[in-house]
Amino acid sequence: MSGLATLPPPEGPLLGLAEDRSRNQGWPVRAAVVVGVIIGVLAFLVALPADLVVAIIIGILVGVGVGLLVIPASLAAANRNLGGSLVDLDDLPRISALLDVLGSTFGVAPASVRVIDDAVPNAAVVAAKDGVSLILTTGLLSSLSLVEIEGVLGHLLARQRLESVRRSTIGAGLALLLGPIGRRAGVAHRLTGIGGLFRADEIAAVTVRYPVGLCDALAKMVDGPLPAGGSLFSSSVYETTRWLFVDPSIARRSVDEALGDIDATSVRRAALAEW
Repeated sequence: MSGLATLPPPEGPLLGLAEDRSRNQGWPVRAAVVVGVIIGVLAFLVALPADLVVAIIIGILVGVGVGLLVIPASLAAANRNLGGSLVDLDDLPRISALLDVLGSTFGVAPASVRVIDDAVPNAAVVAAKDGVSLILTTGLLSSLSLVEIEGVLGHLLARQRLESVRRSTIGAGLALLLGPIGRRAGVAHRLTGIGGLFRADEIAAVTVRYPVGLCDALAKMVDGPLPAGGSLFSSSVYETTRWLFVDPSIARRSVDEALGDIDATSVRRAALAEW
C-alpha cells in the first residue's frame, strides 16, 4: 500500500482543529458571495445592451438576491434529495446510548436521526435549517457490530466538531442545483470539501474508545453489497452527494479510481489500519 496517506501520531490530529473550524464556519458566506457576484455579473451583462444604469441596478439586485438565497436553497436541495425517515431514538436504543456518550465526548449538540431503508451499509450527516441530522441505512444498523457503529458515529460527530457539516451540506446542495455541471468529475468533491472525510477519520480515531471500530466498519462497507435498482446509492443523487457519506466509493472500488483520492474509502481504511 505504498504511497497511501497515513495518519499522524495520536496527538497530531487535534493540532489545527481551531483553524479547521474557523475555515469551515466561514466557507458558506464566502460561497454565497462568490455565487452572488457571478450571477450578478451575468445579469449585468444581459441587461447592459438596454441601459448601463439599469444594468448596474439589475446586477446588484440579482447578485444580492442570489447570495441571500443560495445557502437555504442548497440546504433544502441536499435534504430533499437524500431523504430518510425521521425516527425516535427510543426505537434505536443502541444508537441512542452511543450518541449520549459520544455527544458529550465530542462536545457537540444532539442531532436527529433519519433512516434510509437500504441494504447498503452507509451513513451521512447533514445540516438543515433546524439543526443537524444523522442519516443511517438499515444495512448499516443490521450488519455492523456495536464497536463498528461507534466508529461510524464517531466519524459523523467528528464532522460536527470540525464545524464542517453545514459547509459540506451546502456544497453538496449547490452541486445538485448545478445539475450536470455538479456531476462533473471533481466539482462536487471540491464543493463538499476535499480531504474532509479523511480529516474526520483522524479526529474520530483519537476520540472514540476503540479506533479499530471505524477501520473495521470501512472494511465491511468495502465488502458490502452493491446497491439494488432504485437504491439511492445507484442514482445520480448519490453521484453528486457521495462525499457526504462515510463510504463515498460505492461502485468505485478500483485501485485506479482511489489513486490520489485521500477521501476514497479504501485509502482511509488502509491509513487507519497502518496507524
